[in-house]
Amino acid sequence: MKQLLILFLLLTAQTLFSQSRNLQIEGIVTDTAGLPLPAVTVALSLQKDSTLIGFGMTDDQGHFILKRIASDDYYLQISYLGYQNYHQNLSLRPENPKTDLGKIALRAGNLLLNTVNVSSDRIPLQIRKDTIEYNAQAFKTQPGAVVEDLLKKLPGVQVDANGNVRAQGERVQNVLVDGKEFFGQDPKIATKNLPADAVDKVQVYNKKSDKAEFTGIEDGREQKTINLKLKEDHKHGYFGNASGGYGTKNRFDGKFNLNRFDKKLRLSGIGMANNTNQQGFSFDDYINFMGGLSNFMSSGGRGGRVRIELNPEDAGIPIGEGLQNGFTDTRAGGLNANYDLSSKTEISASYFYSRLQNERLRMVTRQNVLGDQVFNSDEMEDRFSRNAGHRLNLTLKHKVDSVQQITFRGRFSLSDALYDSRGSSHAFDPNGMLQNDGTRDYHSNGDFMQGNADLTYRVRLGKKGRALVANASYQDGKQTRAGDLRAQNNYTQTPDPDLVHQRQQYSDEAPNYGAQLNYTEPLGKKQYLELEASRRKYSNNTRKNFYDILETPTPGEYYNPELSNHFKRGYLYDRAGLNYLLNRKKYNLTLGAALQRSLLEGESLDRNLAFPRKTFVRVLPAGFFNYDFKPGRNLSIDYVTNLREPSLEQLQPVVDNSDPLNRYIGNPNLKPEFRHELSGHFLNFDQFTMTSLFFNLEAVYTQDRITNASTIDSLLRRTLTPVNVKQDVSLNGYVGLNTPLRFMKSNLSVNLSSGYNRGILFVNTQENKVNRWNNSLELVLENRKKDKFDLNGGARLNFSNTRYSISTNLNQNYLNSEYFGEVVYNPTKKWNIGTGINYFVYSKESFGERRTVPLWRAQLTRYILKNNRGRIQLAAFDLLNKNVGISRNSQLNYLEEERIQNLSRYFMLTFGYSISGFAKEQGGGIRINVRH
Repeated sequence: MKQLLILFLLLTAQTLFSQSRNLQIEGIVTDTAGLPLPAVTVALSLQKDSTLIGFGMTDDQGHFILKRIASDDYYLQISYLGYQNYHQNLSLRPENPKTDLGKIALRAGNLLLNTVNVSSDRIPLQIRKDTIEYNAQAFKTQPGAVVEDLLKKLPGVQVDANGNVRAQGERVQNVLVDGKEFFGQDPKIATKNLPADAVDKVQVYNKKSDKAEFTGIEDGREQKTINLKLKEDHKHGYFGNASGGYGTKNRFDGKFNLNRFDKKLRLSGIGMANNTNQQGFSFDDYINFMGGLSNFMSSGGRGGRVRIELNPEDAGIPIGEGLQNGFTDTRAGGLNANYDLSSKTEISASYFYSRLQNERLRMVTRQNVLGDQVFNSDEMEDRFSRNAGHRLNLTLKHKVDSVQQITFRGRFSLSDALYDSRGSSHAFDPNGMLQNDGTRDYHSNGDFMQGNADLTYRVRLGKKGRALVANASYQDGKQTRAGDLRAQNNYTQTPDPDLVHQRQQYSDEAPNYGAQLNYTEPLGKKQYLELEASRRKYSNNTRKNFYDILETPTPGEYYNPELSNHFKRGYLYDRAGLNYLLNRKKYNLTLGAALQRSLLEGESLDRNLAFPRKTFVRVLPAGFFNYDFKPGRNLSIDYVTNLREPSLEQLQPVVDNSDPLNRYIGNPNLKPEFRHELSGHFLNFDQFTMTSLFFNLEAVYTQDRITNASTIDSLLRRTLTPVNVKQDVSLNGYVGLNTPLRFMKSNLSVNLSSGYNRGILFVNTQENKVNRWNNSLELVLENRKKDKFDLNGGARLNFSNTRYSISTNLNQNYLNSEYFGEVVYNPTKKWNIGTGINYFVYSKESFGERRTVPLWRAQLTRYILKNNRGRIQLAAFDLLNKNVGISRNSQLNYLEEERIQNLSRYFMLTFGYSISGFAKEQGGGIRINVRH
């Protein structure tokens, strides 16, 4: 608990220090006629180094007050759109604790004069209603930096090691470029590829839903969004970055992005090729390559968990642990275009290709719970996988007139996959005696194709707030796979081994459609009534043909009817609902309920298997409440209910023996899960102290939860079958704090999360109530002024605890921790030196052995050519040659540790170049000016 003590001391020191900052400034901002101006930005910075101390906004009466200021010399600047900036030097001393500036009149801006915008040097950000706008020029980045590097420097914005972005404590779900989508809706495509020096402003705001933007009725369904406003000259020309590197062990890394923008057309291209485990895009984008989440749900269905893992037989690459493990070769490229056909019509299109190849040697050890005993097992696997995917997106938006709008979205995905796996396993009884061992050799290849179309029509019907929204969608996909399995399992209790040699064929066709209609009627005083009706149909037509290949007594290939299956599944629901919406200046409220009738049916076309046709009728209540106390302080509470139908694999009453030691049999009697989800979010962002505090609480109660019942025989062979259990409860909480420690000239980020799950586990019909806790703590400390030095360091701790109601002697707990630090030094504008280390510690509790993995990296960069457009970098990775991938988890009735051979020490020399050419107005013409 040393980390908690350090946190306590830091916060205590900050509290004591803040008590000495007791000076304040206040005033009233008006126009020249004496009328108060609300929402005016007021910023205070130090005269000696222009460091921003704090900022705020005027209230409805034009009044502002800045508190908790230390004694020093300051520069005050006041800015408001359409008015000239006001600035004043101030000297604050303890003998005058309150400084009243009285009324400050702003003059209207003169748009005919080419004046110097002082705010670019003094005010790094402004607040405009619900939008925080950062001036990118006030935050220094290195030449060749991408948007992600810029976001890391913005106060109130955090970027984690995986590239996920949080702003004012909330996760950013969408990144736009000049208000337009960029390669779909994956934030990391923009943040990891667009050059930072192309950005003029970074706008952070809560984007309303498309329906709310059209109708003007708040529905509480917002997305934290970042809009990257480009510099004016970058909107008329081309710009981008390119780099290429080669290193020891034949490592290479090349990438580029090139953007060509003009008044109507915005064209962007990106590409990459490397064998250093770098993807440059997110997990969501990879799923798009694979044709959608449907490919990934099989393993999730088997585990009965919301965690998504890739089933290697379904596709190409196992990415449950992420593609950073093993050895990954990436080739990817794409093109994105936004074109304004007219003032009423715009079109967006993107194409993306990716080829990912992964090699992985993994070793797994497990402790398996069986009643009140534990048996151990181990596994070693050498696998190779490759996937190539194409994705095409198209969006068309058309304003028919001032009250009608049509939006069409289409997507087409095509991918193929190859998978090879060779492995061995051993299982031991509680006394450590070998019970079985086996070898497995599996090969498969397949392809997947999917297309979908979505059409939305919106119309306002005269009276303000009266609107109709209609949506129709259709999706169709087809997957095929061919596999070859060879397996041999030996048992100490019997002399006869299991021998399996099979040829497996699999295909699935999955058409589905949906239609929805929403009508909103105003009731007066910003109250509305919403009626909705929808229908959705999901279908699967799947075939599994298994053939046993025999060498004796009669060699040949024989159809296996017990493992083969031709199965159809259908899930249809009709829903009708009524919602009451109340909009107020400070808050909005939605209360409603829907009546849903669901039909789940299946049919076995090649065998006489009963599959009952099931109908479910449920009332699904929902509620949304959002309250804005003031800019930067918000509370929201959401409550939703839904039915989750069983997956195709869970329903099929056929044995899957792809791993003969771990067989899976579906259950046609499953019922859908009925989930209640209640969540609360509170955000407090102090504009003056730049402190953000974010709380998130979530509770999920599930009736008829689908989980796996496990049966283990005397030879330690396991059979899994999905079953419904009465209930399942999950609780999750998160607290995030980000605050400057001014006495240290640094910034502190603290993130606490805790998760609890109470579920039911069946092993050999014995019911165990299982309680699991996962708690984590992250502390990050970094310097605020980064002109010469950029420093950060911290720790991440994760504690897991599992308790069984019957097998209490098998309770488990373990602690994983990570300590990290990074130093970047810029001695001159031509040189950049950096080094960093991540030190991972895995405790011995429950695993019997403590493991450590130190990862040390360093780089040296020299900037060359005019304006530092060129750069040469020498980088070293894993200097200690200790890289190994380790993951530990507690799932179902086992505790598991996985170790993966990883990419180890190598050195790389890279050359990079920044490309730009901008249009300049010259006597009515346009000239492209390329700067070297």
